[in-house]
Amino acid sequence: MSESEFNPHYVIHSDEEPLRLERQARMYGTADDLHFLAPGASDRVLDAGCGSGSMTRAIARARPNGEAFGLDREPRYIDFARRKAQAEQIANAKFEVGDVLRIPFPDGTFDLLWSKHLLQWVEQRRQALAEFKRVTRPGGRIVCCNFDRFCLAHHPTDHQLQIELETWFSAAEREFGFDTDLGRKLPHLFKAAGFVDVHADFIPDRAFCGFGGDPERRWNWEVQFNSAMPFTTKVFGSEIRARDFSKRAVERFSDPEVYVYCTLFYVEGRVP
Repeated sequence: MSESEFNPHYVIHSDEEPLRLERQARMYGTADDLHFLAPGASDRVLDAGCGSGSMTRAIARARPNGEAFGLDREPRYIDFARRKAQAEQIANAKFEVGDVLRIPFPDGTFDLLWSKHLLQWVEQRRQALAEFKRVTRPGGRIVCCNFDRFCLAHHPTDHQLQIELETWFSAAEREFGFDTDLGRKLPHLFKAAGFVDVHADFIPDRAFCGFGGDPERRWNWEVQFNSAMPFTTKVFGSEIRARDFSKRAVERFSDPEVYVYCTLFYVEGRVP
């Protein structure tokens, strides 16, 4: 995708995105996600919005007697995921191109459904949750992981940058329904979707918390801001202003004296 193009489905999108997602997953590790997901020994699990397939592969490795399916609407991500699984010789990880609003599996296919960093980007969240419920068997579980206040809490605060960040996220909400505060809202949405035994937990977001100065985290910020440049240009009215904003944001979040904070919510419900 050229920098002049803006894709409303993939605001943070570039040829580097599968690699970025893979490297970001290494920053997170899998221990927290697998702890909250807690797949059974022979569960069929759907990773909805799987991106590079890193978590799909982690589930498959953790439960060799089960099956893990990754779903993403971007064919290039699915191609990347399939090649990684083949290279790692993970036979019980499978990948399909598909939309979470129209999941291409029959009713009750899965024992467990997982998504991470997905629903905040999906404007039709209620429809997505209805699809999650449809493809999960009665008694099966849904576990979703979403951030809260991503990119909007840092100290010492650069007040001009804070205003610009809030302008960017307000524009993203108006344009395509992005919600940087979704984490705290998700338990209510689960109940409204008809899930039972709903509960939530939260931890610091391990990829987006802490002092700056780590080269890997800086690279992650840079790729995200560069990938979002078409939309950022639309928000600020010119590429010059967009690049200036993005550069200052990366520098601020990469400053060893600046602490960035973001909360990661894990919300679980069961299909009645």
